[in-house]
Amino acid sequence: MATLNGRRPIDPLVSSQFMVIIDGIAVARFASVDGLSVEVEMIEYRDSTAPNLPHYRQGRAKPCRVTLKRGLLVKNGADNDFETSNHLLDWIEEYQKGTISARNVVISVGSSEERHGGKADWMLLQCRPTKWSLGALEGSSNTPLFETLELAVEEVKPV
Repeated sequence: MATLNGRRPIDPLVSSQFMVIIDGIAVARFASVDGLSVEVEMIEYRDSTAPNLPHYRQGRAKPCRVTLKRGLLVKNGADNDFETSNHLLDWIEEYQKGTISARNVVISVGSSEERHGGKADWMLLQCRPTKWSLGALEGSSNTPLFETLELAVEEVKPV
């Protein structure tokens, strides 16, 4: 890694990717995470004291859909270890068979040294895979590359 004017080393490959941890096991790195959101329905009602002005009360929390793009499977969360973990693939296989079990997923930002207690982590509770697609299969690569993985998420919490 290169240093810049005595500052902390910068690793552009690691800093631009997000580690995905399922049930405590680091399974993949993705280049993009989209859809992290928390939304609560607002129910509109009218009050007889001001019939022309709408009033609101809190409704149900809405689940979100998180899309992970351009992912590479890893084993034990190692940045340079090209052995792959089957944990994510096994979960997707359950999805195909119709025996989906909800899992907790952590999206972690930062290098392997910063990963636990890193800059920003999000806990996605009760996730289920709803869609996935594999990237182009090329002979020059020996690791599975996911184009997209979409998860239905019941709750998002910062860690």
